[in-house]
Amino acid sequence: MLTVSSVARPLLLALAVLSLGACASIPYARTYEPQGIAQPADGSAERAALNAEVYDAVVRYTEKLFYKPDFGGVPFVAEARARRAEAVAQPTSDGLHVELTELLDLLDDDHTVTLSPLERERYYELQRTGQTTGYGFTVTPRGDDRFVATVVPGSAAEAAGVTPGWRVETVGGLSVLLAVPPVVGRTDTLVFLDDADQRHSLDLPGVTMPMRPRFVAERKDGNIAYIRFDDFDATRYNQFYDEMKTFADNPPAGLIIDLRTNGGGILTIAGQVMGWLFAERQDYTVVKGRFIDTRYNIQAASQPYLGPVVMLIGPGTGSAAELLSGVAQEKGRATVVGLRSRGAVTGTRPIELPDGGLLRVGTIVMTTPEGRNLEGVGVTPDIEVPDDWAARRAGRDPTLEAGVAAIQAAIAQAATSTSSQAVAASAAHGSDLS
Repeated sequence: MLTVSSVARPLLLALAVLSLGACASIPYARTYEPQGIAQPADGSAERAALNAEVYDAVVRYTEKLFYKPDFGGVPFVAEARARRAEAVAQPTSDGLHVELTELLDLLDDDHTVTLSPLERERYYELQRTGQTTGYGFTVTPRGDDRFVATVVPGSAAEAAGVTPGWRVETVGGLSVLLAVPPVVGRTDTLVFLDDADQRHSLDLPGVTMPMRPRFVAERKDGNIAYIRFDDFDATRYNQFYDEMKTFADNPPAGLIIDLRTNGGGILTIAGQVMGWLFAERQDYTVVKGRFIDTRYNIQAASQPYLGPVVMLIGPGTGSAAELLSGVAQEKGRATVVGLRSRGAVTGTRPIELPDGGLLRVGTIVMTTPEGRNLEGVGVTPDIEVPDDWAARRAGRDPTLEAGVAAIQAAIAQAATSTSSQAVAASAAHGSDLS
C-alpha cells in the first residue's frame, strides 16, 4: 500500500494523483488503444487542415501542462510559431510527427513526445499480442544513439550480417530518433556503423517479430533468485507477487532484480515492488508538481524478503525503474550493478490528438525521499560494467555475471556476519555462567 502526505508549500491547487511513473497516467488520461480515426489523403487540403489542428493542440497542451513553466529557458512558444507553417505543409502523418518530434526535442524531456497513429498502433500491438513490426532486430539505447541488442534468427537482418553492437545511424534517410515505424512488406534502407567504424547500408523489409517474455523468474546456481520484468503494470506485478510469495516457503540465498529493459510504469506498483524488500514502512518518493509536493510512503509486504539484493540497470532503465533502484541504493537495501540509467524521471499526462495519435506531456518530477533529482542525471551504479559487445555476441552477459558475483559476495558477507554474531553470543553466554 502506498500512502501520501503533503510537503510544505502553498496549496494552490488540489492534486489527486492515482498513478504516476514512466509514461504515467493522471486520472483523466486516455489509453494507448488506437482510436481508428480515418486519415485524409496524403497531400490533400484535408491533410493540411488536420495537421494544423494536431499541431496547435500539441503546442497548446504543452504550454499549459509542461512541468517547467519557463520551458527550461527554451523559447518554446516562439519556436512553435516559427515552425508551424512547415509542419502544417507536411503531406503525410509521418512527416507531421517528425516535425512535432523536432519541436518537442527542444524541451530535452524524454517523456514529452507524440506518438503518430501508426506508432500508437505499434505500441498497442506489442502490449496486446507480444509481437511488433520491426526489421528483424531489437535495439538498446545509449543516450540518443541506438545499438543492435539482439538479431532474430532466420531474419533478413541476420542474413545481411547485422550484429549486436552495431549502431543504427539512419532509417529511411532519417536519424534513428526521427525514423517512421516499419511496415510489414515495405523495404527501407538502414545505415549501420560497426565496431570498426565501417558503414553498412542495408535494405531490410518490415516483418512481424515475436518479442521476448516481459517477465522472467528463475533460480540460478547457489540458490540465487533472478527476476526480470519490463513494466510496472498490473500484469507484471501479479507475476512478481506470485514469485515473491514462494520465497516464504523456499527463500533464496540472494535476489537479483533485472531492470535493464524496464522503462517504468505506474508509480504505485513500483512502490508495491519495493514493499517486498523492507520489514517496515518506508518513504518512497516525493512528487514535485507545479504547485504542491507530495510525499509517498510504502507499506512493507506481510512476508518481505530481507536477504541480499542486487539490481541490474542500464540506459534502458527509465522513470519508475530508476526511482526503485535509486531509492533502494539510497537506503542501502540493494547493490546496483550495470550502467547509468536513462535519467528520465517525470510523470506524464497522455492526451488524445485529433489524428488518432497521442501526446504525452511531462507534468511532474519525482525525487528520492532525500530529495535527489534523477531527471537528466540517472542512477549511477555501485558497480559499473562497461559494454562488451564481443561477450554479448559470444552469448555471455557480463552485467548479469557481475550481478551474480556481487550477490555471492553479499551472501558470503552475511554468512560471516551471522557466524561472528553467533560466536559473540556464545562467548557472552559462557561469561554469564562463570
